[in-house]
Amino acid sequence: MTKNVLLANEFGIGRGHIVQLLQTALALGPGFTFEAALYNRSFAAELAPLGALVYDGPGYVYDASRRTGPKSATTATWGEFLGDLGFSQRDRVRDIVMWWHNVLGQRRIDLLVADYAPLALLAARARGIPTIAVGQGYGLPPDHLSQFPPLHAGPLSRLHDEEALLDNVNAAASGIGLAPLAGLPQVYQSTLPMVRTLPFLDAYQGHRRFPYVLPKIPTTNTIAANGDEVFIYFSTQELNDPQVVDALASLPLPRRAFLPTASPETAARLAASGIIVETQPVPADLIAARSRLMVHSGQHGTLCLGLFAGLPQVAFPQHMEQSHHADAVAAQGTARVIGRASRSRDHITDTIQSLWSDAEMARKAQDLARSLRQTYVIDADEAARTWLKPLRDTVMFT
Repeated sequence: MTKNVLLANEFGIGRGHIVQLLQTALALGPGFTFEAALYNRSFAAELAPLGALVYDGPGYVYDASRRTGPKSATTATWGEFLGDLGFSQRDRVRDIVMWWHNVLGQRRIDLLVADYAPLALLAARARGIPTIAVGQGYGLPPDHLSQFPPLHAGPLSRLHDEEALLDNVNAAASGIGLAPLAGLPQVYQSTLPMVRTLPFLDAYQGHRRFPYVLPKIPTTNTIAANGDEVFIYFSTQELNDPQVVDALASLPLPRRAFLPTASPETAARLAASGIIVETQPVPADLIAARSRLMVHSGQHGTLCLGLFAGLPQVAFPQHMEQSHHADAVAAQGTARVIGRASRSRDHITDTIQSLWSDAEMARKAQDLARSLRQTYVIDADEAARTWLKPLRDTVMFT
């Protein structure tokens, strides 16, 4: 008898969230049917190999109103981020929890796989449904902490009272028969956490009680060395910035791009400027063979591709998770980060052209790739299957 798995996502507009769910589902192996409740279905087609029933799920509306401007407060902790997402709204938290609780029962779900879906985890716990919490580290905090630790050094300014956020969650938990949580991080409690990142990219390195599972990285057969193109990958809102578009269009270097969410007008303009605009994802081996450097927004998977391929990288982070990951790679000496405040056309083109001719950074990127390949020799798919097998067997034979 097959078991029914629900893939859940409550926030995040990038392709990587859906790919993460797909990879976890595939690693479970045969014997399961899948359905997916997604906050954003833009990349739902990625789940086609599963034959999954896909439907709209609940999600959050991020309130950035107090995070913008020259004197705005930075997001000090993950709890602050949850407050901005809507955990500060008791009724909203309750409604989302009840939606999951009802669907889990109505759909007779046997296993929940959650990416960026803490309230789905909470609802599954109330129903006694086993759960897998999967993420890239930053968005999957350790659940044993009493409070969320700081995400950056320096003075911490808080816009939300974490205890008040916890009260809102506990009010919803009470409504589905759960005992109160002792700390807000416990909303991430799962049967099996699956943190898929490299240790130096993890914002919570040192707090983990479970080992890392090697992320599924589109690794290349060889380390890049002789490429003569700039490879560009923007997948969400990056091209809404006219300075970025102007810079890419005026860059006097060979360029190739995959821009799945670009408007037809923007794609046409960039193609007219000489950029080869691909309509499908470019295989990792071709990126390594053709490219001298990569330009992207700091997506976790794309950064990892560049790390293992030995390519210098330029990142345009769109949010704090991408900023953290990009900064971590920059600290290795193999990337530059262009923050929002410095995204003028001239600064962007100057930075990319500087890296184009930076032989020292190219050498560092290649050396780091060799080191990573020596350290992580296990196949990522096999690592995932091994990690999931005990829970998989329990679900299958219960």
